[in-house]
Amino acid sequence: MPIKKQLLQPRRREKQVHEPPLAFISHRTRSRIRIRVPSKKGDHAFFASVAEKMSAVEGIGTVGANPLTASVLLLHSSDPDRIIERSVAEGFFRIGDAAHTRTNLHRRVFTAFDTADAALRDVTGNELDVGGTAFLALVGMGIYQIWRGNIAAIPWYAAAWYALNIFLKSNTEKQPAQ
Repeated sequence: MPIKKQLLQPRRREKQVHEPPLAFISHRTRSRIRIRVPSKKGDHAFFASVAEKMSAVEGIGTVGANPLTASVLLLHSSDPDRIIERSVAEGFFRIGDAAHTRTNLHRRVFTAFDTADAALRDVTGNELDVGGTAFLALVGMGIYQIWRGNIAAIPWYAAAWYALNIFLKSNTEKQPAQ
């Protein structure tokens, strides 16, 4: 019977707590503050809403919001600390420490190489990866330089050295014990 009672009782709706997105101060002067909100990149509705609400804050003259760069530019005539505190208190975003986060460029480059590596491994039946391709390309460049007699470009021995280092560092499989 207790199960039946639970089924018949209306469910209580729990309050959903809305946590503002994490933002970083990327630039700050006496009259300007640029705030980046990476998690909202491309969210036109979010940036339009923030621009509208922040333009009503006392001391802020102009608000420029750009969803493509995920930033909000505030031109103000007030104390920058007070404006930042007010924007956090209003729940526009949370301010975090940008020094401990990886840049978007780092993530993009890593993702691009990781994607290329996976595709190359897939195409070659796991025989060749990005490191192996770089190794072969540099060895090829070295051989080509020797064949042409051209020592003005990257010398063959430097290309071979780079190729060897890339190959050794990219080979993550351990050799079997003999």
